[in-house]
Amino acid sequence: MICLLVVLTSLMYSSKLHVNINHPIYDYLDRLATQGLLPSYLNDTLPLKRDYIVQMLSNLNQQREELSDIDQALLDYYLADYRYELQNVSYFKIPDDHNAYHPFTSKHHIKDRIKDIFSFQVPQENHHLVVYEKDKDLVWFDIGGMARYEMKNSDGRIPYSYKYKLSVLLGDHFIAYSDADLYGMIYNAGFDEKPKEFKGGFPVNHEGFYGFDHELSFDYAHAYIQYSSSVGNFAIVTEPLKWGNANNPIILSNNVPPFAMVSWDKHLARSRFSFFHGSILPADSIGLDNENLIRYAAKYLVGHRWELSISDKLHCAFTEMLVYGGRNPELVYFIPNIFLWPVQHNMTSQGEDNIIWFVEAEYFPSPGLKLYGTFMIDDLRTSQMFNDWYNNRWAFQVGTHLAGILQSFPTDIRLEFTAARPWVYTHRIPQYGTYTHNGRTLGFYPGPNSQLLNIENRWWLSTRTRFMVNYDQLKWGEKPKSEQSDTYDFGNDSNHDYSNVNPDYHNKTSWLIGNINTNRKLRISWEYQLSNVLEIILGVSHLWGMDDSANWVSVQINVDY
Repeated sequence: MICLLVVLTSLMYSSKLHVNINHPIYDYLDRLATQGLLPSYLNDTLPLKRDYIVQMLSNLNQQREELSDIDQALLDYYLADYRYELQNVSYFKIPDDHNAYHPFTSKHHIKDRIKDIFSFQVPQENHHLVVYEKDKDLVWFDIGGMARYEMKNSDGRIPYSYKYKLSVLLGDHFIAYSDADLYGMIYNAGFDEKPKEFKGGFPVNHEGFYGFDHELSFDYAHAYIQYSSSVGNFAIVTEPLKWGNANNPIILSNNVPPFAMVSWDKHLARSRFSFFHGSILPADSIGLDNENLIRYAAKYLVGHRWELSISDKLHCAFTEMLVYGGRNPELVYFIPNIFLWPVQHNMTSQGEDNIIWFVEAEYFPSPGLKLYGTFMIDDLRTSQMFNDWYNNRWAFQVGTHLAGILQSFPTDIRLEFTAARPWVYTHRIPQYGTYTHNGRTLGFYPGPNSQLLNIENRWWLSTRTRFMVNYDQLKWGEKPKSEQSDTYDFGNDSNHDYSNVNPDYHNKTSWLIGNINTNRKLRISWEYQLSNVLEIILGVSHLWGMDDSANWVSVQINVDY
């Protein structure tokens, strides 16, 4: 057992590598935090870094007698994968007196690696295709991908991907990381909805194969160069972000293509400060250049976020987001600790820059229960706060998270409700000021004039098996047909211009307006770790809307080596 091999009181090497926002360790730690075992855990600004995750795992290891058998086994599984930070030993496949490993050194190694694909060992560090470790220098190279067969009623299609990851640590302070996901989907006409992995961008269409008529392809690349020291982590980065304490955050929700930014973050006691200044795209281009390439106007996104664990029972956060464009980057917006609101007021007399505030809180009244919420303020006029004024551009989110052990199995259930008023995320100068990137909403994915009820129940049945039931009820408003011919925007698209509102709606804009649509989705999924390299995910969904319904079935294989 790892707890007998290493005393988790300090880190052997402090790794600042980022942990992917979709890694299952976040669900594990979040559940145990709600159970009261990680009272100072701050997990609402993702991705987190490996050294911070190790601190949380170390805290759990000191309380392992309070964990269920399954959670203890999961803890050992994760501790093994953080061997580099915790143990003064090399990667388990590096031979003695060597610094490197790859599977092509001999036929014997190749045969062993083929066996590895289909074997499962717990606890064991995740496999890497190529490893170099010497002193405080490290290189990990991984490859992988996925293939999923989806059937909607009687129609089928196959989304798939290839990927690589390259992690490089040089000494105590410098990290260079990159990865890429190359996606494709073969399909027939009538089943051409974008797969869930699509976050926007510019997909390419090709002729299909394997009996399918069409192929869609798109790809995303992520990377960062980071320097870490006692004053924080400085980086040039493009990677998925998730800011907020909910399943479907209203701040940053990983609903857009990756964008490049400079960033700085710092942990201080029980708090964290995060800053970035990024370059994003407007919804529409401004034409073609001399080489017939699409041109876009300049648009930027600035984020400041303060998280604080006030006590073991109360956490809070304040976030400022600012969108601007149409000019060169403003130096003042690169100052991480400046208060953006007064700067924005003095920067552009006509209010061309768009600033949005988010206030969050999490309260833990008792072990096993967390209450949380987020409130967004885009415009505030106290005289109109409780009226149906169209410029009350607000959104709010409330939720309850219950976690515990039932029949010896760890489980949790989340109940979450989000409401976004019409005109949320919009701006009077849409080209530069809307809270969108490449036309897609940066925050709450359904956009303005919508409401979402989400119920999710997860079970950890073993170290290899997870089960989940998820229910969504989405309501959104559409412009009535009788008004389709007018030239006004309706406030149900984040790219709309709120100054182009129909005057009839000035004081008649409630939380939902127009023709109200409702869609419901019930999804059941089962995840099983076939080996340390292979994972299978089975999913069944039923969707029903205003006029029709559909049944989905999917089988997915993930490969990570």
